[in-house]
Amino acid sequence: MINKRKTVGVFLCAITSEQKKELCRSISRAAKDLDYNVIFFSFIGTIGADYRNYAQNEHKMLDIIPFDELDGIIFDNSNSFTDDIKNKIMSHIKKCRCPVVTIGEPCNDYYSVHIDNSEGIKNMVRHFAKHHGFKHIGFMSGIPGHCDAVERYAAFQSAMRECGLPEDGVGVFHGDFWYNKCYEAADFFLNCCPRPQAIVCANDYMAYSLCDVLIGKGVNVPEDICISGFDGVYEAKIHVPPITSAQVNLNTLSRTAFEIIENVNNGRPQEKCVNLYTDSCFTGSCGCNVNYYKTEADKSREINSLFRKNTFTLYRIYSVEAAMLEMNRVTEIEQISDILSQFGGNIGDYEKFFMFTFTDRKGRSSFETEIRSPSEQVYPAIWIDRSGSSLRPEKYFSTNTLIPADSAESPCCYYISYIHFENHCFGYSAISMKNDEPFSEFYNIWIANIAVALETLLHKNSIRELVEDLEIASTHDKLTGMYNRRGFEKCMNSAFDEKKEEQQSTVAAIVIDMDRLKSINDVYGHTEGDYAINSLAHIISACCTENEIAGRTGGDEFYVFAFDYSEEKAMHYKKRFNAALDDFNKTENKPYTLNASIGIYMADISQHTLPEDFLKRADEKMYAMKREHKVRELQTKI
Repeated sequence: MINKRKTVGVFLCAITSEQKKELCRSISRAAKDLDYNVIFFSFIGTIGADYRNYAQNEHKMLDIIPFDELDGIIFDNSNSFTDDIKNKIMSHIKKCRCPVVTIGEPCNDYYSVHIDNSEGIKNMVRHFAKHHGFKHIGFMSGIPGHCDAVERYAAFQSAMRECGLPEDGVGVFHGDFWYNKCYEAADFFLNCCPRPQAIVCANDYMAYSLCDVLIGKGVNVPEDICISGFDGVYEAKIHVPPITSAQVNLNTLSRTAFEIIENVNNGRPQEKCVNLYTDSCFTGSCGCNVNYYKTEADKSREINSLFRKNTFTLYRIYSVEAAMLEMNRVTEIEQISDILSQFGGNIGDYEKFFMFTFTDRKGRSSFETEIRSPSEQVYPAIWIDRSGSSLRPEKYFSTNTLIPADSAESPCCYYISYIHFENHCFGYSAISMKNDEPFSEFYNIWIANIAVALETLLHKNSIRELVEDLEIASTHDKLTGMYNRRGFEKCMNSAFDEKKEEQQSTVAAIVIDMDRLKSINDVYGHTEGDYAINSLAHIISACCTENEIAGRTGGDEFYVFAFDYSEEKAMHYKKRFNAALDDFNKTENKPYTLNASIGIYMADISQHTLPEDFLKRADEKMYAMKREHKVRELQTKI
């Protein structure tokens, strides 16, 4: 898979926060240190506060993952995944033969790297109670029932009892591990009696959002109320004031996960669960280390850095807006590649970007025809390889391969994203970044926009196909598939006008009329009559080997029109036609004989103004032959 190295698959959702990005960096570094390839299977999940429509069909990515080819799996078993996706991932990895390591919430079925929640929370309580001497402490918990919330709440109660304080302090507010309940939480704690001197939060996102709301209400942090968080996310570290927090070393976490995989694969003893403990960082929000900037110059540099990031983010937004407008104009798949090359700098410093589209049994891509479940065969629709080390498939390749072979000497790292729009399955993207960096927060926006562009392209292709079908229906005979009169005349007139400009061409007009069709219909039925017409049509078409234009122009009448003909070609056509009729009558064992009258007229194109004039002469010759056939039939009966 990819190259001769072992490959570990990592399942992550919502790689947008700095914490998740740092986890990706640490996993990439650990993989590189231990000479593993790593493939991140990136799920977008819930978008914004509660938009779940996109996530509903992301589980189909699991159908294209070659689990048997993976040498290990790391699964971020956190609350980022929807329950439905998490359960489906669990269902798939249960069948895997390779070692599976969960991080986040432990799972008894697999190996796990467990972050100890207890000591970190307990140390916060002890710090407030013993170092600061606080008696009135509140707790902002996470999602009720979530394992981290349960464990951290229990640790808070235990530490409060240990310090001789009421186990629920001045009160407990149940949050959501996110920003959404910070206003309710602020009102809750400000109305507590007594008002808390400190609030211990179960994670950093709730801590710094609560901090901002309190400050907005005129409550100073840490002077009036101290606040602590948990997890040590980047946003909390750069917050003013910085949030006191507890965090695990992500490099240690990632390295431990890979070492578990190494031990299991090599038959070495390995305990089922490895506990990692957090380090506490007491800083601005609890009143400790209030001079968190060593100098004013440090403060200015930090502010300037944030200002540059904000400016760069605005620039990236403008690029996304431009790309979205360009995506709306896409009429060919190649245009998406051009737009990505022009505006894709905002997704990060990438080395490769591939997009593979599913194909149906006829080889049509998912943007050409509706595909509602992943196929086993994909087409490399977009191929951007700045290093040139990936081997591009000639056309299609199997999803069992997932990513094309790579000749690079160092381990490879890819992020796979599933591309779909509601029930329409388009394919997946694979992006490889430089220097252990994950993609930016704008990448998922790109994936969603590509999905919308492909949906638009699918609609355009469907409309084009419908128009083509209608055009074919209006110009072709339903029974035989040949041109009908309208189609024949349209094609003949166009070719005639073109040849007339050349002023030199010998035209052949051939009129063929089936003999005794009414008799076949009356005696053997119209089904048999249709079979006879269809058979004659196939014979006429099969005899057209010199770019002749042929059509069924009436019930039993057929026209053939040809240019640059010769007497020899006309003689060969008639000979092939009669031979084919004889062959049919000998082999089909029908109770009737398939016969037809044929008239051929040839002349230089300059001799007649209209193509109908040629057909008129051929028609006369055909009727002369038909009269001969009737005379012959009468003589036979006598």
